[in-house]
Amino acid sequence: MLPTVLQWIGRVTSAVVLAFILLSATVPSGPPTNKQLVAMIFFPGLVGIGLIFAWWREGLGAIVATAGLVGFYAWHAISGAHLARGPWFVICWSPTLFFAASWLLRHRATTESP
Repeated sequence: MLPTVLQWIGRVTSAVVLAFILLSATVPSGPPTNKQLVAMIFFPGLVGIGLIFAWWREGLGAIVATAGLVGFYAWHAISGAHLARGPWFVICWSPTLFFAASWLLRHRATTESP
């Protein structure tokens, strides 16, 4: 029961995050620099793809979204760009926690049952 509840919380919150990302993409701005384009591969690219994958494959989606967030911050650190501040990137990634917890509980239940 709890894994299903966590999965649905992850689905609802990821739908909100994905809608926010899509709406943010429609805001007019100047063309991104090359550094920004690479950063966009990680976030919103991989994070968004991971959140979508997590609807069907929770573990895989959580790994992809986490790799996207880590890659985003790593790229900022090694490229010399200013580090993205504020909680918003982590908040947009946070549905991953629900998917990962759901996957972990389901995985434990299947490996512990006879």
